[in-house]
Amino acid sequence: MNRNPDYNFAPEIWDRLVGFKVHLQELGNDAKTIRQKVNYAGYYLAWLESEHLPCDQVVYNDMLCFIDHCRLEEKSKQHINRMLSCIRNYYQYLKEQDPGISNPALNLNLRGIHRKVPTGIIAYQSLENLYSGWPKRTAKDKRNRVILGLMIYQGITSGELGRLEVGHVNLDKGKIRIPGTRRSNGRVLPLQPSQILELHQYLSRTRPKIMREIGKSRPARKPDQINQERIQEQLVISINGSEHIKSSLHFLFKEVQEKLLELLHPKQIRASVITHWLKSYNLRQVQYMAGHKHVSSTERYQLNNLDNLQSKLEKFHPLNQTISGY
Repeated sequence: MNRNPDYNFAPEIWDRLVGFKVHLQELGNDAKTIRQKVNYAGYYLAWLESEHLPCDQVVYNDMLCFIDHCRLEEKSKQHINRMLSCIRNYYQYLKEQDPGISNPALNLNLRGIHRKVPTGIIAYQSLENLYSGWPKRTAKDKRNRVILGLMIYQGITSGELGRLEVGHVNLDKGKIRIPGTRRSNGRVLPLQPSQILELHQYLSRTRPKIMREIGKSRPARKPDQINQERIQEQLVISINGSEHIKSSLHFLFKEVQEKLLELLHPKQIRASVITHWLKSYNLRQVQYMAGHKHVSSTERYQLNNLDNLQSKLEKFHPLNQTISGY
């Protein structure tokens, strides 16, 4: 039984949601997402029942009344927008059964939602200097250099690094494929010339060397602790044989912070890269390069550029300058 009173619906409403749930499963939504969308659709259907409104006869003004109802229930703008998105999904499901039905929630979103603007942007030249100056003494150094290159030139996230596989790299074409997830879009991005050479050496020499070391017997580690099948596929592998690279990234960022004191968090690297991209590419191009599902996610970094521009205008405006000789 659902413990949230908002989502305790009459049996006839649950019956109407069965097909929608199957529809979401067929689309590949995970269990948590399905539960949320079914609950939101049920909340909407319950409101229609209370207003004696047939689902297939709802118009734009009715949706505005639904939004007012949600506001009276003290739901946040973000919460209401999530509900509206789910209602659009529900009507898309209904349209598969009846193409003539209209979607009253189409293009309906509340505006004025505050989005946190990225801060702590680091000069891109500083990031490139970090990469070019990274040591290449040990296998660990060389692996970390590959990781930094992917973060600085392709804006890859920590999570994406862990999911990258050897087969995602195409050195012949000088490209890398970054798979999408539930939260991000997949994309294919070009590699820098220096990266192509680094990756070739890593794949042909460094990585096999790490794999050989992992395969050696160690007193403190049992053979069944190593998922050989998984690490054979992974592009970035842990020195100790773990299929998870979270610990490796943690120690890497500690080293990075010693060299780049202004770096307080790994996410600053990606934010700085996206901000840099926006100086050379249009918004939609950067949305693709960053793997953002929504253009609004990319616009946050554009706002940061505008803030920087505004601060420069204020700094160099004639009225803010000290007149020499006075």
